[in-house]
Amino acid sequence: MLFERLESLETARKKLLDRIEPFGRDDTATVSVEKALGRILAADVHSEIDIPHYSRCAMDGYAVKSEMVRGASRASPVLLKKGNEAVWVHTGDALPDGFDAVIKAEDTEEIGSSVAVYKAVRKYENVGMRGEDVKKGDVIAERGKMLRPHDLAILRAAGVEEVEVFRKPRIKVVPTGDELLQPGESLKPGKVFESNGLMISSYIQEWGGIGEKTDIVPDVREKIEEIFDELDGYDMVVTTGGTSVGKRDMLYEVLDTAGEVVFRGVALRPGKPTVFAMVDGTPVLGLPGFPSACVASAYLFLRPAIWKMVSRRDSISFSVRLSGKIYSKAGFTSFVRLRVDFGTLVAEPISSYGSGVLSTVTRANAYTLVEENVEVVEEKEIVRAFPL
Repeated sequence: MLFERLESLETARKKLLDRIEPFGRDDTATVSVEKALGRILAADVHSEIDIPHYSRCAMDGYAVKSEMVRGASRASPVLLKKGNEAVWVHTGDALPDGFDAVIKAEDTEEIGSSVAVYKAVRKYENVGMRGEDVKKGDVIAERGKMLRPHDLAILRAAGVEEVEVFRKPRIKVVPTGDELLQPGESLKPGKVFESNGLMISSYIQEWGGIGEKTDIVPDVREKIEEIFDELDGYDMVVTTGGTSVGKRDMLYEVLDTAGEVVFRGVALRPGKPTVFAMVDGTPVLGLPGFPSACVASAYLFLRPAIWKMVSRRDSISFSVRLSGKIYSKAGFTSFVRLRVDFGTLVAEPISSYGSGVLSTVTRANAYTLVEENVEVVEEKEIVRAFPL
C-alpha cells in the first residue's frame, strides 16, 4: 500500500540534511560591500578600526573638566571661562584635549565671556569613548550570516570594503502536471494556472539561492525522465506535483529507476506526499502539488537544505499565545498557519489542514508545528512560532 509507512518529520529532515553537502572554499567569492546585500558570509569579518575611532561628543553643549563643575546646580551655578574652561561642541565633534565631559546646552547659559553651568556631570558623561561601539579586531559579522542593510553599514563604518561570501546555490525548479496552464491560456474546469514554480523559485531567491524555473513538464514518463538528463551545474532539483498516488503521479517511479529514493511520504499535515531522492549525486526534492502542502514542505525541507549548503544559521523564532484551539491529527506533525499580532504577541490559528487552500498562507504571517503525539493545543497556550 502506498504511503503505508510514513517518515516522521524529524527523521525525514535528518535523512535529507545528511545528504546535503555544505559549500567549501571553492564555493566562495569576494565581493564589494556595496554588492553584498543578501549574500551569506563565508568567513568571519573583523573590524579594521575602532568605532568610533576617537572619543566624541554625544550632545550639543560645552566640553568641560568634570571636576570643575562638581556641585553645580540652578541654585549654585559654576562660572567657567568660555573658550578656555568651557569649549562649545556639536554632537559628533571630537572631545577637545584636556576635557572629559560635555554639559548639555540647556544646562548652561552664556554670561559675557563666561558660561554658567547649572548641573554637575560625571567623568565621560555625554561622551562616546573611542572603541565603545566596536574595537579594532572585533568580529562584526559572523560566517553564515545573511547580510542586511545595517550589516553593510557597520562593515563600511569599520573600514571593510570587500567580504568573502558563498556562491548562491543553483536550483532547478520543475513544475509538473497535465492540469497546469501558462499565463494567458484559456482557463477551464480541471485546469489551473501554474503558480507553484513561481512561488518556489521566489522562495529560493529569498532564502539565498538561484531558482531556475523550467517550462511545465506534463505527466508523461519520458518527459519526467528528461528532468534528470542534465544535472551538471545544479546543486539541487526541486519538482512540484506528481508526488502522490494517482495514475498520473509518476515521479516516484522515475526516481526509483534513475537514482535512490531516500524517503517517500512524511507524517506531515499538510505535506504528506513529499519525496526525496539522490540522482547521480544531486539531491532531488519532490514537493506536493497542492499549494499549502507545497509551502509547508518548502519551509521544512527546502529552506533547511539551502541554509546547510551556505552554512546559514540566523533563523528566528518567538513565543506567542494562541487566541483559539488548534486541532491536530494523531501520528502527524501539523504545520499550522498563524496570524500574529506583534503588538500583543497573540496568534490566531488560521488552519492546521487544507493542503489546497493557499489563502491560509497568504493570510498568515507565521507558523507553528504541533508534534505528532498532540491532538489538541488549547486556547491561551504558549507556542513557538516562526516567521512565514
